Amino acid sequence: MKTKWIDTWRDSLARVKRGGELGLSGLLLVVGILLSVALLPELPGLVRGTLAGDGEAARTLFVCVAGIAVCMLQWRWRTAVYPQLRRDTSQKNTP
Repeated sequence: MKTKWIDTWRDSLARVKRGGELGLSGLLLVVGILLSVALLPELPGLVRGTLAGDGEAARTLFVCVAGIAVCMLQWRWRTAVYPQLRRDTSQKNTP
């Protein structure tokens, strides 16, 4: 009787952790999209400044592109980054 309660509690905790990890990965994806949208109008000026030799423009462009890449790659590889997403919680282990 006690093990059934513990198994139920474990399943509930696993679902909560899975939902949290999905939520966090989704939030980071939205941050990457917003960063892309914010960079888009400034992109011509940053590229022009980088080609002209402006170090600050080059640094800003690099940081923005790296931030977007990290956000997109963590979404693409979210099952590697968030361990709870590797398991399918809808399937129960039967002994």
